[in-house]
Amino acid sequence: MKTLALFDFDGTITTKDTFPLFFKFAFGPSRFYLGFSLFLPYFILHKLSLFDGEAFKIKLLSFYLKGKQKQWIEKVGSDFINQLHAKNIIKTDFLSKINTFKAAGADVVVVSASPDAWVKAFCEKHGVQFLCTQLAYNNDVYTGKLIGNNCNGPEKKNRILKAFDLSSYSHIIVFGDSKVGDKEMMELATEKNWV
Repeated sequence: MKTLALFDFDGTITTKDTFPLFFKFAFGPSRFYLGFSLFLPYFILHKLSLFDGEAFKIKLLSFYLKGKQKQWIEKVGSDFINQLHAKNIIKTDFLSKINTFKAAGADVVVVSASPDAWVKAFCEKHGVQFLCTQLAYNNDVYTGKLIGNNCNGPEKKNRILKAFDLSSYSHIIVFGDSKVGDKEMMELATEKNWV
């Protein structure tokens, strides 16, 4: 029987939420702050639980990335991950954990609400699987929409159950930091690790 190691990304593998960091990296401070100022009312409503988090995320993704080529988005995502490493935003102790699990033959999966625009780059760099929010493209141009739901909360659990036969694992080890975003994923664990 094998081990399945599931890692949240933002705040677990990283020291900060990468969602705003990506847009600041990709577009520079001026456009970044312009975007967030335009959507500040939605952000406040979201924090007050009066506006859906998924709808807020889609508005931001669409504002910054709609119409961009997939190749450009993935290149920026890869460069962004390299910057996160250079600035020590990727936690070295969690990279060690990931490598230890891989060396032991475990299936290692990053399960994240952040989009594949940069989560994919991190996972390919470190040779692990991923389940995350997916950008929708048409002819390799970002449409401003998602494929399926935002991969957060109950959707993390849904994605895991669709992707893996959990009965084939003797150990399911989960690392997460958010009681809201990671709660349902933690319910699958034989070993829970709150960060």
